[in-house]
Amino acid sequence: MTPQQFRYIVEIAKHNSISKAASALYVTQPSISRAVRELETELGITILDRTNKGVVFTKEGTELLFYAKTLLEQMESVVHHFNKEKTMNLTKFSISSQHYGFAIEAVANLMDYFAERNYELTIREDKTFDVIDDVYASRSILGILFLTDLNKHFFERYFTSKQLTFTPIASLKQHVFLRKEHPLAHLECITLDQLRDYPYLTYQQDDMLLHFAEEALNVDNIGKLVYLKDRGAMNNLLSNTDSYNLGTGCIVHNYMNPNIISIPLEESNMIEVGLVKRNDVHLPDEVLVYISFLKLALKKSMPKEI
Repeated sequence: MTPQQFRYIVEIAKHNSISKAASALYVTQPSISRAVRELETELGITILDRTNKGVVFTKEGTELLFYAKTLLEQMESVVHHFNKEKTMNLTKFSISSQHYGFAIEAVANLMDYFAERNYELTIREDKTFDVIDDVYASRSILGILFLTDLNKHFFERYFTSKQLTFTPIASLKQHVFLRKEHPLAHLECITLDQLRDYPYLTYQQDDMLLHFAEEALNVDNIGKLVYLKDRGAMNNLLSNTDSYNLGTGCIVHNYMNPNIISIPLEESNMIEVGLVKRNDVHLPDEVLVYISFLKLALKKSMPKEI
């Protein structure tokens, strides 16, 4: 067995697909398939079950995946240990977040704070599940997401199973994001029924569990629906159409289109924004500085009624 074989199966698990894993690693699909078969032969186990819907890890394959992740992390630790003199002056860490402008403003403030030092920061904006998985797999040291009364108990059990900790930093009422010229923009509070005829923009993917959605709304009841992947597209459509999005209500100046406003959603659940980390990870001082900037940016952008 080789580290490369382990990297292949970890990547397959990440994408739930051999072809997507091959694309991410810039190798051919037959190369990965052959490496997996060779590993199965060497260990005398079946790692993957091939189905019409893709690949599924067997029980033994799941156990091997755990060891593969562990060994690859240990290898990275060895490399880091013997190259620490080369990197001792480099501040380096990754953060994963749902699509929040205040998380990006905090990064900008951190860059100013690090003006006199070298740094390598990775900021991942992604879906809820990917944020959690990044932290669980140690691709990111910190995750930023929200819970609601609807999914809180589910996530508490999920975090426990993954040995993760969620720390709340703010509670906000769910708001509607829309443009200043929107027909509903004059209202002090908006109901879901009033939004019925307008296009709904969401980061939720149609193959994701409802628990992992970035807005607590059942899309099955929405007649006009647009799925988006990045915050730039969200801002552009919100500011130029009569569409809407649900979220924290935080207006982050300089990081959102100034034509976008937020109005409270009537009878909505509270949103609890917080931080996710692994239980076995100690946050370095640099990350604690980022968290301070994050809390400041969040507080500054909160709706006035909060």
